[in-house]
This record gives sequence, C-alpha cells and structure tokens, in this order.
Amino acid sequence: MKKLIFTLTIGILTIILSSCAVNRKNAGPLRADKMPPEFFATLDSIIDEAWQLYYSERANWIASDLVMEKYQVEDLGGTLSWQPSDTVWSVIFMDKKKENSLLEYQINTSEGKGTVMDDVRPLTQTELEEFDKRVKIINAAIEKYGDSLLFASQSFGQPNFDIVRINDSITRLYLLQGTVLENVIPFGNDYSIDFDKNLNPITFRKYHHSLIAAPTKTEKGGKVKTVMHSHTKDNPFITATDICNFLLYRPKDLDMFYVYSTAYKCKFAYIINTNSIITVID
Repeated sequence: MKKLIFTLTIGILTIILSSCAVNRKNAGPLRADKMPPEFFATLDSIIDEAWQLYYSERANWIASDLVMEKYQVEDLGGTLSWQPSDTVWSVIFMDKKKENSLLEYQINTSEGKGTVMDDVRPLTQTELEEFDKRVKIINAAIEKYGDSLLFASQSFGQPNFDIVRINDSITRLYLLQGTVLENVIPFGNDYSIDFDKNLNPITFRKYHHSLIAAPTKTEKGGKVKTVMHSHTKDNPFITATDICNFLLYRPKDLDMFYVYSTAYKCKFAYIINTNSIITVID
C-alpha cells in the first residue's frame, strides 16, 4: 500500500484574486474580492471537509499497513473507521468474531499525531454500535444507488468508503476512487450520500461524469508541473474529493492543482502551502 508523508505548512502569501465571471442572469464580471461572504464560506467548507476525508483515508492506509505486519487476512473479521471526537479519527481492526480490537490507530487532526494501540481488548458498546451503523449506511447506499455507482477495474484500484459526520442531523458517506498505480492522481468516480438521523439516505451526489486519471509524470518520465481538469455547470467548485485525492496521491513537489469551472468561467486553484482555494485567470 502506498505510503505518504505529508506536512501541512501554513505560510504567509499575498494573493490578488483575479476577476471571475459568474454564470447568473444579467451578471457581468464579478471581482473575486467583491464576492459575497457565502462564496468564500463555501470554499472554506469544501477545504474543511476535504481534510476530514484525507485524515479518514490516511488513518486507514496506516492502520492497514500496521495490522498486516502482525496478522494474516484470515485473522481479521471487520474494520471500523469513525470519529470518536471532532479532532480524532480512529481505525479499528477486529477479530473474526467481531468482539475484540486487534489493533487501533488514531490520528489527532489538531496535532497531526498518530497513536497505535495493538493490545487485544474487548470492543466497547459505542464501537459496536458505530460498526453496526457503518454497515447499515453502506448497505443502504448500495441497495438504493448501486446502479448509479461506477468505478474503475480492480487493476486500477478499488473504491474507498468514508463516513463523515457533518452535523447532529446529517451523516455523509463518501465513495472515492482509489488507485494502486504509481504516478497517477485519480479524480472522478466519486460520490456522496447524505443520511438523516434514522440512517435513511436523503441526498445523492455525483461529482464527476467519468474517471480522470491525471498523470504526475510525462511520457519520458519528467515531472509534471501541475494538473488540471474541468467541471460541468452542475458541479461548479473544486470538490472535497478532488482535494482529498490530490493530498493522498500527489508527488511531494506538486503543490497545487486547477479545476476549470464552466459555471463560473474561471479556474479554481487549490494551494497546499496556504491551504486555500483561489480564483485565477490565464
């Protein structure tokens, strides 16, 4: 499994946002620095959710590597990935009877620190309930929307399931396209499904119309300076899934990517060093 060491550095950078045309009736060019606060609140929300996805995926990657160092696949009975608190992601690998934790890995998102707990212990009642909740959510999603889900072949990579708590009323299941290939960032084949308090699916989103396998090296093996893809009008912004997979699969010297928005008729760029989304023009 591909390993990634990633450190987020918040730097100081002066950025002049360029003008960006907004696709609305009787609207001319709208300067980005004059856009309403809710516009930037949307971008901030996308970034926050992207990092929740990233930590969920990252914790699963690390925990999977750690558990396979001690156990065989046939020793394992189930996996729970969940949020014990707003600042912690936990991944638990269970025994065959789903009664004990064989290994738990936690990431503290506020500190960026990981903790391994590999002593065998009984699962708590809360953990058992969360595992049951996860199974119900995934089964309900596949039962209702399975015909609408499209993923790549196993030779490219399997989909990943991440459950993010949005608020007290909404739980969101993300389905992300993973890859086992080197030098590729997978964009697309990504979905989310919102569930209410009773775990009923209420909202389905398809973020891209196809898989976009963005190469991070040229045909001759050289470095790619940046990657870009476009979004149709029904998906105007960079998505949390875009940012998450960029963080997971990018080479360490690739620090930004672009999405062309046909709705806003501009490019959005996500920049790692400032952890920000900006609008740009050529």
